[in-house]
Amino acid sequence: MLAVPLRSLLLLMVIGLIDLVSTAVLHAQGLIVEMNPVMRVFIDRSEWLFVLAKGATLLIAFYVISRYIKSHPKFVSKACLWGSGAYVALWSTWFITGR
Repeated sequence: MLAVPLRSLLLLMVIGLIDLVSTAVLHAQGLIVEMNPVMRVFIDRSEWLFVLAKGATLLIAFYVISRYIKSHPKFVSKACLWGSGAYVALWSTWFITGR
């Protein structure tokens, strides 16, 4: 019963991890500027600090959402899928347009 919401959550986490790694690597090479003003504070100081901050937000989100799966699996599944779509759309827009 929890397979679908868990897969949705894992999809969201994989997208977040891809974003984390690609952002840190591309920023370290001077190819991008972080568009998220909150995360920009961290990455401008150090890519490793950014990885720590972004990784912490992903871990906290995973923990909170995975606890909520047990009581509201349908909501979690939909929220994670919508969140994944929004994440990819926003990241793609920022990456393509630079805004």
